[in-house]
Amino acid sequence: MFYAKLSLLSLAVYSALSFNVGPSISRNVVRPNTRYFMSDLSDDSPSDTSNEDTIDVQSVVVEPTASEGIISSLFDELPEGVVTSVSKETRASINEAILELEKVNPTEDPAYSPLLNGVWSLRYAGGYDDFGAVKSPTRQIALFVYSGGYSPGLFALSLASSLPSSLVDCGELEISISREQPRIEAKIDVTLLGGAANEVKVNARLDTFSSVRLTETYESATVLGNSIDLPEAVQYSRDLYAVYLDEDILIVRDGSGVPEILVRKK
Repeated sequence: MFYAKLSLLSLAVYSALSFNVGPSISRNVVRPNTRYFMSDLSDDSPSDTSNEDTIDVQSVVVEPTASEGIISSLFDELPEGVVTSVSKETRASINEAILELEKVNPTEDPAYSPLLNGVWSLRYAGGYDDFGAVKSPTRQIALFVYSGGYSPGLFALSLASSLPSSLVDCGELEISISREQPRIEAKIDVTLLGGAANEVKVNARLDTFSSVRLTETYESATVLGNSIDLPEAVQYSRDLYAVYLDEDILIVRDGSGVPEILVRKK
């Protein structure tokens, strides 16, 4: 039954589209900050000094915090753009860095935090390790069902990638989280041949069930002005666990433990 619903949705979304475009997103790596201090002026300065006192400026390099150091090393591992496929060694390094960040998560009850709201860039989607797996045409479908579906951001990327690259120019993926439902909007601005502006957009509900657990449920998709409202029977839903959240970084895991890294844009 699920595969029949999945096929119906795929036909509705992709029937008029062909393949291959992908946007790019970058992240500024955290660097040590530099603070400046004024040295104390001596009380026994010569009486004939001018009113414009001389100030010695000393620079002090502030070492990054534990989380800043981990984040810096984490983004050093990531290639440019939205990363969905990396080597086994890089995947292991990223997973280790995420585990370390989870230990120093600065936000209590991240699923309830207002820091979730804002505009984000999807920087990394972990996917699944294919090492040792038997090649099968049904493997991705099985993984899709097991994890509860792709993120709205990846779904929007797949829709945009289905547009003919000779006719459209796709911009960057933006994921907006707001207080009002549907809280999630994944959007890619599209420029059509001739300069007309349009967009690919996916909307999803985001419901909170505990201090760390959330649930995403797809509600609608819009491709070049054509809106597709998803019937409740075929709305994809997946659990998310917010494992790290600060003012700039959001890391979530889906129900099978696969991580996604988002970077705040505004």
